[in-house]
Amino acid sequence: MFESVKLSMLESLRPLLPMPLWHKLLFLLATFALIIAVYFYMGWVPLQQSITQQKTAMKLQQTMLLKNQRLAHDLPRKQLEYTKLEKQLKVALNMLPKKSQIPDLLENVSWAGKDSGLLFKRFKPGKEAIKQIYAEVPVKFKVSGSFRQLLTFLKRVGEMPRIVDVKNMKLSAGKSPGMLSVSGLAVTYRFVDAQAENGRNGRRK
Repeated sequence: MFESVKLSMLESLRPLLPMPLWHKLLFLLATFALIIAVYFYMGWVPLQQSITQQKTAMKLQQTMLLKNQRLAHDLPRKQLEYTKLEKQLKVALNMLPKKSQIPDLLENVSWAGKDSGLLFKRFKPGKEAIKQIYAEVPVKFKVSGSFRQLLTFLKRVGEMPRIVDVKNMKLSAGKSPGMLSVSGLAVTYRFVDAQAENGRNGRRK
């Protein structure tokens, strides 16, 4: 078999034998260049493209690895921050009474004023203003008493475990010497359970 291949190759090269030497060299150079070109386009270029793709994939994996390592390194700190925020949220929610606790809270505000010596002429809860997770419960009030009694009342309201914000106060001279007539707005806040509110609104519809 190999002998036949040799003979066929010799027969194919036989036309070159009478040619001048430089023709033979030129033919060999052209054949060599053709072989290199075929190898370049059929082997080298695909190989380089594959290497480039592998390098790109490796860089992407290294980037993702570094990112995951940073996240893993920051995880304890993030967990600690989350725990602190969760505790702060619980404290804040404990300062926001539920709807069922509002009447008792308003009664405590009223008793704080009366116990301070103030005379209530008006104490009227207004319409709630619902925000995202809480609702504002405004109460219009009008009292009369001395400046010291007013300060005592504000101090006691500020010491309550629930949030009560007294604002928009207007002071004017009372009918008796040393007495003041005070009107204002006491705003407390209650926690809004979104699911409960939505269910309640759905039943109303």
